Amino acid sequence: MQVRKYESKDNIRVKNLILSILTREYPFDKSVYEDSDLADIGEVYNGKRDGFYVLEAEGKILGTVGVKEDSEDTALIRRLFVDPTCRRKGYGGLLLDKAIRHCRERSFRHIVSRTTGRMAQAINLFKKTRFEEAEKIDLGGFQIYKFTLDL
Repeated sequence: MQVRKYESKDNIRVKNLILSILTREYPFDKSVYEDSDLADIGEVYNGKRDGFYVLEAEGKILGTVGVKEDSEDTALIRRLFVDPTCRRKGYGGLLLDKAIRHCRERSFRHIVSRTTGRMAQAINLFKKTRFEEAEKIDLGGFQIYKFTLDL
């Protein structure tokens, strides 16, 4: 089991993992999430301060996390997903820790992440990792949460 930097050979497996989770677990939320970044992860997350990481075991991609520069001081954590068969084993925490280290190493001062109210495990993970709930937007029964962490 290792968290490593994304490689172009991972593209199909990463895209399949993320889209299968969104389709199976959050079919009503899919309209909220753009998936254009999945067409070319290597290019989208190729900025000087960006990064994309995968959790891999025995050649299988089991989780993902991306970091995008949002501003000079702020990074955006995206695409934090763990294969449903591998949840509740600390792997989401490993991915989030890697993303936070990435942000510290690149001198970001703040991290932002957004999630929906239906992603309870992600919400719990952010809170456990000392992220603060900065905003909650209600869109007619659908909630979007914004979490922040000061580094």
